[in-house]
Amino acid sequence: MPDSRIVTIRKSENVDPTMIAIPLLFVRGYFGYSVKSILRDIHPAPDVYLGNEPNTFPNTIEEYFWIQEGIPGKTQWIALGQLNNGVYFLYKAFMKKPTNTFVNNGHMDLWVSTNYSDIINYAMDSSLYSTYISTTL
Repeated sequence: MPDSRIVTIRKSENVDPTMIAIPLLFVRGYFGYSVKSILRDIHPAPDVYLGNEPNTFPNTIEEYFWIQEGIPGKTQWIALGQLNNGVYFLYKAFMKKPTNTFVNNGHMDLWVSTNYSDIINYAMDSSLYSTYISTTL
């Protein structure tokens, strides 16, 4: 069981979708990152159907609460928000090398839940949660 965490929605002062645009361009089956392949389980949460390409994540993002821009080969991209069907998401992407693209050079994870608290309690490790708390209001 996770430690005691703040599970109300917190937001960044500046949420710029262009900060997460690069990795989201590669969330396509033909790039090797279909939604199904990057989707991770949240064990206490019920499964959520997200739809099929192109009518699925990331095309159904309604609002971003928090975005952290990544640096290829150094830090990961992170986005937290809500889809247009009310489902909450946490998305992470990382490029292994600072050159090339995500094709054969990256890793992506996506967690979704109808409960925001599931994302905070089960999809975020303690380091990510600390970063989220320190960079949101």
